[in-house]
Amino acid sequence: MVAFVKEETEQYGTELLELRNDFVFKSFFTDERNKGLLLHFVNSIVDEKIHSLHLIDPTAKMEHAADKLSILDLRATTENGNQINIELQLQRHTAFNERILYYWAKTYTSQIKTGDPYTLLQKVIQIIIVDFDLLPSCGVHSTFLLTEPSTSTIFSNHLEIHALQLGRVGNKPLQDMSNLEKWLLFFKGNQKEKEEVAMESSAFKEAFEEIERLSRDPETVQLAISREMALRDHIQRMEDAENRGLAIGIEKGIEKGIEQGIEQGIEQGLEQGIEKGKRAKQVELIVKLHEKSSPLSFIAEVADLSIDEVQEIIQKHANQL
Repeated sequence: MVAFVKEETEQYGTELLELRNDFVFKSFFTDERNKGLLLHFVNSIVDEKIHSLHLIDPTAKMEHAADKLSILDLRATTENGNQINIELQLQRHTAFNERILYYWAKTYTSQIKTGDPYTLLQKVIQIIIVDFDLLPSCGVHSTFLLTEPSTSTIFSNHLEIHALQLGRVGNKPLQDMSNLEKWLLFFKGNQKEKEEVAMESSAFKEAFEEIERLSRDPETVQLAISREMALRDHIQRMEDAENRGLAIGIEKGIEKGIEQGIEQGIEQGLEQGIEKGKRAKQVELIVKLHEKSSPLSFIAEVADLSIDEVQEIIQKHANQL
């Protein structure tokens, strides 16, 4: 994640803040002046047209260091009470999909209190924007519903999850792109690409002017940089911990391997020693019987060997004398 889009700044003026910075993303969409932009973006995703949105806890300022690692999601309700939760993530982590389900469930259950009827529950639409391969076999936009696979019967329309993959935005001409694809290109594109998208409609022109305004605000710029640094430090600490864990694991693995090797060596040594002892006794018996002129067939029967094996042992013993 970078705090600024630094390309071609002389031609376009102000360095634009990076919209993939979740603080900038939330600041961009939670300003009361930009409700129309948020509505335009959401309507480019969902099937059922939404006419108005009311932001829930729109405050995006981070005043304490502890807040810098919190999840800066964006929550809103529609005119009919449905809830929308939008989250931007640049890095995948363990159980990412399960965490998305958990946040959906948390939002859903938070709608009612003990004693309230279930009829008060409304649909929760979870929108997750990612800059990594969340769904390798899917495209830019994937929608997930509670359906029966063979008949596509919807169990309940209260669960709706949209996954938007920034990395799947293609290089096709702007005129062939949907509004959603244009929004995603606006999020991830450089300054020139943003301006090209801005020329497509009044909504995107307004979006470009808003990111320019935010990029000129010193407080927003500083908070965006702080957010980026905090996240980078967190990622580095996680990587350091993983490397330490790997080193400890390798060390313990080597120690365990040496232990097992010693145990196996002792066990194999005992087995080989016993086997050699038995072989020596067998050779001694064969030699003694041969010295007493016992028939080879008798010696072979006593030693539980073939006559050829008995002759080979007798010959080796004679050569050693």
